[in-house]
Amino acid sequence: MRIVFATDIHHAFKSVGDLLDSTSADLYLVCGDLVSRSFPTYKEAWHFIETAEAISIGRHKSCVQSGSNEDLLRRAESIITSNAKADIREPAECYFKSAKKAESYLINSYLRLENILSARPEKQVYVLPGNYDMDLGRTALKDRDLHKKTINVDGMRISAYGGAAVSTPGIPEHLQVSYDEDCLFDFLSSSDPHIIVLHQPAYGFLDCLSCYGNTGSNAARRYLDETRGVIVLSGHNHESWGFVSAQGSCFINPSNFGNTFDPAGARPGGYFLDMCVTSGKIDRATIRRLERKRSYAIVERQRSADGVSTLVVDEKRYARAGGKVPEIRHIAPIKELLRIKEFFLNHETPETVQLVGNLREVYRDIEKSGMEVAFDLLGSVSFGMAGTHSDLDLVVYMRSRDCVLDEEDTCGVPRPLRAVFDAFRQKGIETDVCDSIDIERVMDAIAQEEVDDGQLQRFIFYRTVCRPVNLRLIKRAENLLLSREPFRRKLEESLMDYLDILVSSVRHVQSFDKYRMRLKERGIDIPPDIEGAIKNYLRGTPSTGNGQLAEGGRQ
Repeated sequence: MRIVFATDIHHAFKSVGDLLDSTSADLYLVCGDLVSRSFPTYKEAWHFIETAEAISIGRHKSCVQSGSNEDLLRRAESIITSNAKADIREPAECYFKSAKKAESYLINSYLRLENILSARPEKQVYVLPGNYDMDLGRTALKDRDLHKKTINVDGMRISAYGGAAVSTPGIPEHLQVSYDEDCLFDFLSSSDPHIIVLHQPAYGFLDCLSCYGNTGSNAARRYLDETRGVIVLSGHNHESWGFVSAQGSCFINPSNFGNTFDPAGARPGGYFLDMCVTSGKIDRATIRRLERKRSYAIVERQRSADGVSTLVVDEKRYARAGGKVPEIRHIAPIKELLRIKEFFLNHETPETVQLVGNLREVYRDIEKSGMEVAFDLLGSVSFGMAGTHSDLDLVVYMRSRDCVLDEEDTCGVPRPLRAVFDAFRQKGIETDVCDSIDIERVMDAIAQEEVDDGQLQRFIFYRTVCRPVNLRLIKRAENLLLSREPFRRKLEESLMDYLDILVSSVRHVQSFDKYRMRLKERGIDIPPDIEGAIKNYLRGTPSTGNGQLAEGGRQ
């Protein structure tokens, strides 16, 4: 079963629609905080907090407890109906009026979300409230509400408990979701779930705030201390995200889906979990980020015959989310090339997007036949500058079982892949397989630090200058190499001869002329610093200026 879990939505309802449209899953869990506030503006929220403080003087409340949610509203009503002085009566009337306005705003907010969800009836979507939400049983989302409920999907019991044991300023107390630690423990004990969905995490697991330490639920922790083999999905603590395996259970917080503000400042959203589960066990769990209606894999946890492993797929996005990645010190020419390439990729052409999309479909179709392949893209597609008649120049990676070496120490292209490329040619897309590499042999060479292995040397070169498709297969070898930084650096320095040949070739210089021209045709100017970087990278090689291509293929 495939589950997509997004938490801390923070009013990002349109993005929820984009998430549903861009993913395919058996079950969607869209969890609290669904909203980020109870009023249309933060100014109104602050005014409400001031009036709430004014009428609650003398009342001691350390946290929101079930059974006392009506206190402030009843206090305001009693003040209004009494002969209280004007300085006391006025804030009570303001509180009462604001509370009604908040309720109306929240109900309309949840109606907006329900309209987005119901517009996609083929998607099975449930929701869970957080501490910023009201009781969803009183809203348009009531039929999707999982709070204090257990559902059975594909033979797995999924139990959910929303809200949190915290006081939430700006939310009328009588609207807040009831939360009780004893109730939570009893609920989980009676449900005996395979998957637990919480807003507030269990104490000690993905619950740490930099300013406060551990802030999780003691009741959830007490239950999990007595239980094994449970998958626990939570949110609430945006900065404490990731995967944790402990006590035979797996804890996951993908971080916030909606934008938010943490003690460290603004924290962009878009993060969600894409998880495949069989018989209560995780086969694969990927934390992804939705950006401009496209999702990008960031970090993945996968089960195999060798056990469970975690793989950072996208170091840049992983670091932006707060993850720690090894520092890579590239040699100067490669550093210059990567800077130039990043600029061009930020302006990639629609033709590039189409070609890369075609290749993604290829590896997904090939995987259905039991074969794993990945690609590194060369030429214009690698830089995002493909045109209408551009070729697909690529390197193919495969596993040892699918690799038959030829006399040039290259894996032959397997028949299923050749058939796909033939179909491309029939559509007018010329595909040139420049090299094919056994990725498992590369990993063995890295493990043994065999600096003279030809496929390893080529792998280093391609990973430096190319653009990947299906990074998962490549990434295990790349991450193994990153764990041996002195060896990686030594290999990279050995590439100088390759780079000298590359940057001095006429075709390479002409390619940059073509890329400049394509940007100019789209009205995009190259900044002086990037233009200078290109000239520096090409080491003063004179530009042909005519945009003509050398022999050997189209760019």
